[in-house]
Amino acid sequence: MKETEYADRTILALRAKYQEKKLEYMPLGEEIPIGTNSIPLYRAVLFDGKCSIMLPETMTDMDKRECAIKYRDNKRPQIIKTDSFYDADMTFCLIPLPAEPTQNISIQLEKMRDDMKRVWKQNVFYDMGVVAAGETTVAWTDCKAFCLGGELYNLIFMFPLGNQAVLGNFHCSFPQYDIWKPAVVRLLSTIQTGGGEYERNTD
Repeated sequence: MKETEYADRTILALRAKYQEKKLEYMPLGEEIPIGTNSIPLYRAVLFDGKCSIMLPETMTDMDKRECAIKYRDNKRPQIIKTDSFYDADMTFCLIPLPAEPTQNISIQLEKMRDDMKRVWKQNVFYDMGVVAAGETTVAWTDCKAFCLGGELYNLIFMFPLGNQAVLGNFHCSFPQYDIWKPAVVRLLSTIQTGGGEYERNTD
């Protein structure tokens, strides 16, 4: 009986992984599935129009007071989006690239991931991937982190922006990672760099 239960769980896990991968490669429309809901999208303009990304309309700018409480470090990300309904955040910050940067943004993120492994030895690191967003390459990696409130799922991403890079971090409570991961990877494919007229300026 135990062997049958184990086989059933394995099959269910493989099916869930298949659905996750299938969702990652499906083209986005005007909505995105998150859990059992389909959430309308809007284009969020970041860093004075230097780049933009499609986000669920439930994910908006975090209140300044809430920012100060949740991100106590003065070096908090310049842009913080939050989805209070799903208890999920996505942050964006501009960082300098090395004086002689490699053309491969994945290598830059891999170096950062190695540094994180040395500093936060308790974190559990999972996948690395690359998403094509038009002519822009977006590299990402994900991990499980531990905090006082429990376990957090983090999906960290990076893409070049002129002589700088945008470092982003999506995080939510770990039990919700399976509904968010495929959605966030799909959202990364909507990143645009450069000017343009968008629906909502959010910085």
